[in-house]
Amino acid sequence: MSDVKIEIEGDSDAAVALALLRMIAVAEGKDTEGDRDWYLETYAACLAVVRDADVLDFDDEDEDEEDEAPSVS
Repeated sequence: MSDVKIEIEGDSDAAVALALLRMIAVAEGKDTEGDRDWYLETYAACLAVVRDADVLDFDDEDEDEEDEAPSVS
């Protein structure tokens, strides 16, 4: 990783997740050309990681729905 310098203002989960988001954006080259959906999904994942929660993978969500067989009544 390049010499990314991120200062965290505060110690809330949201502040730490934002700092993590900034590091990921720089590492993936999204800091200049990221789109809104990418930022929102990545921030949600960062916040979940900071809070030690399960991270949802939104790309896999559609595949899971297709794999489920419809129930027959």
